[in-house]
Amino acid sequence: MLLGGFVGYELWVTNLISRHGQAGLQAALEERSAAAAPAVVPYEADPTLAPSPVALPAGLAGPGEIDLAAALEALGLPAVSAPPSGEGALLVSEAPPAEGEALGRIRIPAAGIDWTVVEGVSPADLRRGAGHMPGTALPGQPGNAVISGHRTTYGAPFYHLDRVAPGDLIVVTTVAGTHAYQVVQSIVVQPTETWVTGQWEGAWLTLTTCHPRLSSRQRLVVTARLVGGPNAALVLEGL
Repeated sequence: MLLGGFVGYELWVTNLISRHGQAGLQAALEERSAAAAPAVVPYEADPTLAPSPVALPAGLAGPGEIDLAAALEALGLPAVSAPPSGEGALLVSEAPPAEGEALGRIRIPAAGIDWTVVEGVSPADLRRGAGHMPGTALPGQPGNAVISGHRTTYGAPFYHLDRVAPGDLIVVTTVAGTHAYQVVQSIVVQPTETWVTGQWEGAWLTLTTCHPRLSSRQRLVVTARLVGGPNAALVLEGL
């Protein structure tokens, strides 16, 4: 009976907790998006960003080689936000929310993922959904935005993350706009390999979750590069 109760709690009760948390985050994100306005500032390359350690796979269609608008429409994903108008190189930025508050929405059709993202990766944060790691770039910004999520329990937002393959598209919507990423690699690493959360030249998105399912022995890591959105044209050069 105790074992059955534990399994029931892990598989169903935690999902209910996560569903309730998602409802609150979705409402909060709508309010934040309506109240907050992105900032448009002059773009300057960050000299502290390290060269990217990610090798692009051979044969992957690069930016400009795919009809991004058509690809997003075919997947039922929203169009990316346009770059700001004005003279000079302009970056659309936003202030990060406080930890525990809603940051944005992530959608990955290849993995059946559509979740509101919370700021923070504490156990309490990840019970409500996928969480953005503080100290890493925000989605759509130069650097490497890192988002982590459970693969089992609490809604298991990244349960099917292993289905994602190079070339697949990911869309993240924040106050700063809608940003499209193209997956470039999916790898399994040890928990000690923290290089995957490093801050790199360009604009990247890294998704992490436990591997294999029902174990925290390793980490499944998906890395994607920014290919569309208000800041994509500024950071694509050299990728």
